[in-house]
Amino acid sequence: MAPGEVNALIKKLSPFLDESSEVFRELTVFFGEGGKIEVHHGDLQKFLGRKRLYRVIRLRGESYKDCVYQLVDDHPESMEALGMLRYYKAPAGPIHWEHVEAAEIAIGKELTTNPYGWAPDAWTLFEHNESEGSPAQGNTGDHEMVAILAFDYGD
Repeated sequence: MAPGEVNALIKKLSPFLDESSEVFRELTVFFGEGGKIEVHHGDLQKFLGRKRLYRVIRLRGESYKDCVYQLVDDHPESMEALGMLRYYKAPAGPIHWEHVEAAEIAIGKELTTNPYGWAPDAWTLFEHNESEGSPAQGNTGDHEMVAILAFDYGD
């Protein structure tokens, strides 16, 4: 889906979500072009439900699995989320799908001890882009995960 189409859909589904917010920007990345795993735009409607608060968590580690463990260990509140959309950013070089699979298996194993019912629960992967500025001062060897979480803010 083209960036303009994604923006229009987000505005339609959540008219009060500020376009300049981090959540809006990350949703446009997740549902935009370039993801190696096709995402379903129906997940956006589920994610932007009524009475929701949103949070973006950025993780960087030596592996995707390291990022998952950081999410579980350092952000236990993420286990209380209603929905989670996440994307991995591959370091420069070839994509090692087995490492992404190991991270997703780790999420499943870590969450078996918690009530796990994220809806939606979706992920994708983006290749390293040489034109992007890296927050780690040019370190392209890091693995990254960006988690976009939706929480219920109650009545």
